[in-house]
Amino acid sequence: MTAITRRHLLTAISGAAVARTMEASAQTTTVEKTLIAAARSKNLTYGAAMATWQTDRDVVLRRTFDRQCGTIVPEWEMKWGAIEGTRGTRNYTGADRVVSFAASHGLTCRGHAAIWYRNLPKWVEPALKAEGVEVMAAHIQDLMAHYKGKIKSWDIVNEAIEPKDGLADSLRNTPFLRQLGSDYIGRAFTIAAEADPNIQGFYNEYGLYHNDSKDHDRRTAVLALLQKLKQQGVPIYGLGIQGHHDLARPFDPSVFAAFLRDVAGLGLKILITELDIDDRSLSQTVSERDRLVAERATAFLTTALSERAVEGVLTWGLSDKYSWLNTSTYQKRSDGTMNRCLPYDENFQTKPFWYSLYYALRNAPSR
Repeated sequence: MTAITRRHLLTAISGAAVARTMEASAQTTTVEKTLIAAARSKNLTYGAAMATWQTDRDVVLRRTFDRQCGTIVPEWEMKWGAIEGTRGTRNYTGADRVVSFAASHGLTCRGHAAIWYRNLPKWVEPALKAEGVEVMAAHIQDLMAHYKGKIKSWDIVNEAIEPKDGLADSLRNTPFLRQLGSDYIGRAFTIAAEADPNIQGFYNEYGLYHNDSKDHDRRTAVLALLQKLKQQGVPIYGLGIQGHHDLARPFDPSVFAAFLRDVAGLGLKILITELDIDDRSLSQTVSERDRLVAERATAFLTTALSERAVEGVLTWGLSDKYSWLNTSTYQKRSDGTMNRCLPYDENFQTKPFWYSLYYALRNAPSR
């Protein structure tokens, strides 16, 4: 790993200033400078989450994916509830459209997510209780078979840690844990790898980056889980770090760098999978909020990309217009303005966040 030096920290602090300077020339520079070009120059990847209801209605969004991204990931279309709401009736229509969009635009597609405790059909837990692991296995096997040769990078298990639930190993109290026991995570990876030996299976988790007790506990539990999986010989490729930042919570580059170093030391790759930056705690002007979002993005991305085990960055969307932080009623800002959480505003104009992302990718160590 490249150490987080004083120079890196100064780069992080000054990054937002660079972003503000570059924003003035957005209309001319983004023609030549793209996020995917910056990423590829260092053998990294950049991409974003998409949903078909968004791309169906918005040609500008489609063009932005085509121009800026190398990878896409479906927001909802591959989750169990979207595919098999009724047992025995599996519908891949929405997910297939995401994969087709990727193929038609020369992009790769990530799989998200095979096993997640949310967006889970109501029939699943009773079936798990009655029939055991074969219910989970059937779902994973069909998912891997359907996309064999089309999707390589997969979030196999998503958000299985929750320290506040108070259970052994800080595991989240989910239907899978209740009905299959604590080894369901390792079994899910093994089932997936047996179904498609060529996949790269990730464990994906949020809350690994803020410098407070809540995220400290989650980092500790996730690291222990990863160590256990490796010791057991589970075929896990890497850790997905979501990156849903809250500006009301602190970030310390040295603490995060140490965590990345520990994960890399297990022989695992790392991907930033769902980056966005929540500004609901801020009451400042839009321009000041943009500056603070860019500062956090620069500090986080400079730290992350200094670790050579990190293979790339995906933002959870491209434009504020379609962010879950603006489209989910319970997530919206109380003042009615847009959360300035993604690289593009609602009119697809680049913001300081875009430049923080661009320069972090372009200045990262080569892989």
